[in-house]
Amino acid sequence: MRARLYLILLLAFFRLTASAHSVVEHEWYYEVEHKWEYNKKNCAITLNISKSLYKYFRNEREHLAYRYQFQDGEVPPNYFSFMLSEHDRPVMYALAEEFSRNAFTELDRINLALSFVQSLPYAHDADSKGADEYVRYPIETLVDGCGDCEDKVALLTALLYEMEVDFILLVLPEHMAIGVHCDEVEAERYLLFNDKRYYYLETTMPNWVIGQIPEDYLASTIEVAPVDDTPSLLMKGVRFESKPTNVNEKADCTLQLDLHNLGPGKVTNVWLHVRIIEKEMPNRLLAEEYFSLNTLQEGELRTETLWLKSLIKENCALEVELSGEEVSPQSYELGLSNSRTRGN
Repeated sequence: MRARLYLILLLAFFRLTASAHSVVEHEWYYEVEHKWEYNKKNCAITLNISKSLYKYFRNEREHLAYRYQFQDGEVPPNYFSFMLSEHDRPVMYALAEEFSRNAFTELDRINLALSFVQSLPYAHDADSKGADEYVRYPIETLVDGCGDCEDKVALLTALLYEMEVDFILLVLPEHMAIGVHCDEVEAERYLLFNDKRYYYLETTMPNWVIGQIPEDYLASTIEVAPVDDTPSLLMKGVRFESKPTNVNEKADCTLQLDLHNLGPGKVTNVWLHVRIIEKEMPNRLLAEEYFSLNTLQEGELRTETLWLKSLIKENCALEVELSGEEVSPQSYELGLSNSRTRGN
């Protein structure tokens, strides 16, 4: 998916009294213009973002149940698939490159990107979307021109990732922020993680500097989530059927399962290892097959149908193991019986 994108970053001498965001709707794209102040200079940036790209992320809303599930203040392992989608990489890369081109040091690059995200107005989900919880993708935040702490952290995460900055996510009670590692920072407060100093970035409002923590969160417990850009692949909906047969004859078996690649990025070299074993004799294999599957693109939900032959005994079990390049292995077990297979 390609996005129409044009970037203009202007540093001028006139002064803005506040940031300004405007969106002009054209037939195929949104023309987004944002103006803000950084380091006593005015910045203006213009992006043309295709409607198809914006619509794609709006349609992904139904999959957020898998992407966004915080429990006890912990970041789910697939949360970065939400922030680092390959579909908005061209936009984020171009925007990050523009920030880098107009900065002289790493600290300046970080501050310029931070000032841009901070200048987008803070908006509660209930006010801006009429929902108690609505998590925007970075592209949505760029077009909508506003967001809450999670939305703005997601946008800054996408930018810092493309800028190859060393950073982590910080999860606080009812709040999110970013920790950045930069040798040029001289702030007194920092979080030590993996023997490196990470400095707090507050995204919600302008003028928060690197290392400055809002007073409300000075005593809060902070959970750390290091950047994880490996794809998250789900295996679900496993179904197994076999045609009736005599007890000592191999049955024609059909295995169906659903695979959902949450991203970020595609999953290649996907393998399924399927075994049918006797539960009372786990080392006795009734059937064993390896299946090589086609690449799954980011966001793809696919139903796989596989066929094999096997004896089906009383108290036997189906074992399915899923593996792929740069994804965590998954396993599934389903109890089988000869009587059920014969349809009695």
